[in-house]
Amino acid sequence: MKKINLLLLIISVVLVQACSSSSGGGTTPPTPVETVATTIKKSWTVSQVSWDGVSQFDKTSTTNLVSGYSGFKLDLSVAGTVKLTEFDGNVFTGNYSISTDETTLKLSGLTSSSGVPSGTNGNLDFTILSKPAGGAMTLETTTTYIKASNKKVKLILAGA
Repeated sequence: MKKINLLLLIISVVLVQACSSSSGGGTTPPTPVETVATTIKKSWTVSQVSWDGVSQFDKTSTTNLVSGYSGFKLDLSVAGTVKLTEFDGNVFTGNYSISTDETTLKLSGLTSSSGVPSGTNGNLDFTILSKPAGGAMTLETTTTYIKASNKKVKLILAGA
């Protein structure tokens, strides 16, 4: 009888060990990788702006060539929807998307009560030069922008 009890105890211990190791007990699940689409979802303001490499605005400066950038805002807090407040105070709403390779931010269908942003047909595309991390992100227009004297615009943004 003692041998049977001992045998049952050993079998029970083996089964418990086998079940706990096959269910992944003690293993740490992998850390999920954050995508640009996830980390970009916030409201962004400008820290620095340059047009074709020439500084136009720096948040820390008291003398800026284009002081209106202090009111610039790129609100991407709602997935797929954008609210863009330009340096001239015009506010546009539309949609946004991120390319599958996470290198391009596309704003589309931008409209306001006064129309679309000058020379854009309602579309603005940006190359993502630095992915959103630590509350900062760098974008550059993929083409020249008429509102920036037909120059490429580089934006260093801070998450608000």
